[in-house]
Amino acid sequence: MDRVVRILELVVAVPDGATLTELARELTAPVSSVQKLVNGLVATGYVTESNHRFTLGPAVFYLTHRAAARPPVLSVRHADLERLRAETGASAILAVRVGAESVYMDWASTDEAFSFQISMQSRAHLTETAVGRVLLAHLEPGERRRIVAAHLPPEEAVRMLDRLAGIRESGYELGFSGARLPEARAIAVPVLEGGHAVAAVSLTNHRSSVSDRALTAHRRLLRAEAERWAQR
Repeated sequence: MDRVVRILELVVAVPDGATLTELARELTAPVSSVQKLVNGLVATGYVTESNHRFTLGPAVFYLTHRAAARPPVLSVRHADLERLRAETGASAILAVRVGAESVYMDWASTDEAFSFQISMQSRAHLTETAVGRVLLAHLEPGERRRIVAAHLPPEEAVRMLDRLAGIRESGYELGFSGARLPEARAIAVPVLEGGHAVAAVSLTNHRSSVSDRALTAHRRLLRAEAERWAQR
């Protein structure tokens, strides 16, 4: 199932479609194994093949249309992310939780290279990114402990749980954000709807030279915006 999801993410990320060889390389799997998965997706309409390249099929858009009446986040719009990017010079990212992972739903990027990196790796374990840790911090205690314990050795799990407690207390997370962006420093806050954290938004500075003063200003702006979104 993980490979099927990753295939769908990969064909979305390449505008003119991905070849079977490209998919196999990204999945680090034999071409023959990937071919079987792709054939199943083509047969069910989730992927379309044209000139040996694969793109999203009509079944995905049908599901999207059916789900449009119930989006996972109601209060944050793309225009909000664009405004944050314009005011801070940092990339603004909206993420939601899917199982034990955070998934980037929308973003306003400062440059094409950063946007490409995000589109190629839109999922990460909740412990690995700033938005993920914010989402993890606001789960029910039992679920939070289960996810942390399944992913980290005991000593690291204890440190992570302490860090998550700090996030709940302060209302934000500041830290590095993911293996794909090793120098990126991100500030993330929860998006609250009905008193529940349904998403997280981060301002990600992918240049290591960003000053602490700038990060403090970004934190204040982001928290103020989150309070405004909660009133929508």
